[in-house]
Amino acid sequence: MKFFETSKYHSFKKSTYVALRWIGISGQLISVNFVYFILNFKFDFITSNLIIFFGILSNLYLIFIYKKTQVSDRSAFTFLVIDILQLGILIYLTGGIVNPFIIFILIPSVFSSSNLSFRTNILLVTLTTILIIFLTFYSTDLPLPLGNHFHVSPYYYYSIPISLIIALVFLNYFAMTFGIQSRLRKEALAKMEEVMAKEHELLSLGGQAAAAAHSLGTPLSTIKIITQDLIKQFKGHKEVEKDIELLSSQVERCNKILKRLSLNPIEEDEFIDKDISI
Repeated sequence: MKFFETSKYHSFKKSTYVALRWIGISGQLISVNFVYFILNFKFDFITSNLIIFFGILSNLYLIFIYKKTQVSDRSAFTFLVIDILQLGILIYLTGGIVNPFIIFILIPSVFSSSNLSFRTNILLVTLTTILIIFLTFYSTDLPLPLGNHFHVSPYYYYSIPISLIIALVFLNYFAMTFGIQSRLRKEALAKMEEVMAKEHELLSLGGQAAAAAHSLGTPLSTIKIITQDLIKQFKGHKEVEKDIELLSSQVERCNKILKRLSLNPIEEDEFIDKDISI
């Protein structure tokens, strides 16, 4: 069993994903530069922009190098891990779990839960949970001067990661449930289209069979007339008569088969189904 699903139902459209990533990257750029230049908060500005630039490069890779129109389950997992880690590093540099933008770290795994396989979703949820726990205990302070004045009770502080993890599990569960139902409808629609295509093919073959039956009617009638004349000519020759009668019976059988095909083009000939030796 493959670890990552390769089904066409476990993927999402590349253009949609690229557009969503551009929105996220633009939001990160605006937020980081607005806080640094307009609000005059002090934090690791250069590293934050380098992390965002790496996200831009990965999106350009999707546009110009990744040629498929659908992002497969395996590729989607790789790019979503990049998204989660990129946002995690930005949050790490700007206050960790108390950064109000921490909520955005849930988006990649929730986005994937309705489109990708169950294993991929479990891995992304696990990675996001580990990152939330890590940011709870390890991160830089909030940007100055906000970091000097922000103090909360430990009860409130530790309730933030707990609430995020609960929301992560809750949202992913519902998204996966609706995603499974959507995939079932897609599979049912695909099966229906396949059956209809086969029916159309059978009707097409039936029309060809009816045309063939009409075309073969004249030569078979000619053969039947000739066999009747041959029976008269070789009357008394038992060996020859036997062969001619066999030929005549097979011509008659062909006529019956062609009549059946004309009335019901998809009807099978019982002779083909018989188990006979050469």
